[in-house]
Amino acid sequence: MSKQDNIFSIIAPNIKDGGGKVLLEYLLEYLEEKYNNFPVIVYLDPSLSNILETENRKVVFLSSTIDKIKLFTRTIDNALYFGNLPPMKKNKNSMVYFHNPYLLMNKRRILSYSFYFFVKFSLLQFYIARFIHNVDIVACQSRIIKDSFVNKYKFNNVEILPFFRSYKNDFKDYEKEYDFSYISIPTPHKNHKLLFDAMGILSKENIKIKLAVTIDDKKRELLQRINQINSFGVVKIHNLGIINRQQVQSVYNKTKCIIFPSKEESFGLGLVEAFEMGIDVLAPDLDYVHAVIKPSILFNVDDKASCAHAMKEYLNNEYNNKTLIVVENQIDQIINKFTSHN
Repeated sequence: MSKQDNIFSIIAPNIKDGGGKVLLEYLLEYLEEKYNNFPVIVYLDPSLSNILETENRKVVFLSSTIDKIKLFTRTIDNALYFGNLPPMKKNKNSMVYFHNPYLLMNKRRILSYSFYFFVKFSLLQFYIARFIHNVDIVACQSRIIKDSFVNKYKFNNVEILPFFRSYKNDFKDYEKEYDFSYISIPTPHKNHKLLFDAMGILSKENIKIKLAVTIDDKKRELLQRINQINSFGVVKIHNLGIINRQQVQSVYNKTKCIIFPSKEESFGLGLVEAFEMGIDVLAPDLDYVHAVIKPSILFNVDDKASCAHAMKEYLNNEYNNKTLIVVENQIDQIINKFTSHN
């Protein structure tokens, strides 16, 4: 490693799963591939033990909450705070990468999900408001998020810098096992209930559909709903559990179309991933969707009948549009914010 002031630090001990994990892994892989002479130190939660040290990358795992808090009290210049939260002290050439829609919601909306969410995200919002001026820049993934962040936290130096993995699909004619898939962790805003209610409608109409989802074992209510729907023997929901990146690509290869009923996204990574794999997308008629893609078919995110109709429309080839992307990958622009200081 070089001198400390030349090291690019990535502060990510609060990243464990979901889209944040996907983006962090891609960022580190891209740095290793394209900027392999640039020294990096990354601070991680032990759950990301798959991220290993290399000649140019040092990895520090922080297992305790106390150690994680202490990290945010340090002065670390040339740092990317990847995971929404700023440091408690002013740092030079520092950036927060913001990608959590719960941290922009008002208290009434958060409370509608659960009391636990209300307490957790109210405290985190207070923390951001108190310390956000300790960084130079906040980066986010869309105009919607930027405007909401500026309005909520009164911090104006926000740049739109989306990035995402390019899967470089070879577009082979894979055998399709699933009609639809929805690869997402089952947090409340991901709206699995609407999707399963739509599958229930299709089952009653005797329409055979195969859907792949990724629900972990702790979500018993959703798992029970899957079993209930499958018991009728018409539609089939395949729960794959939590899967890794290679498995995600395999599922996409076996899928005809992505169904994406999420109500809230800071970006909509799954939408871009589907396009990168050459797969059509059914998505809600919401601003975050229009900011990244033009889907094949739109539906009402609050209407299970609308969702079911969109799925039938796709299966019956009653649509004319191929999914198109409207956003550019700006990973190099993010990295250059730090390399230009070395």
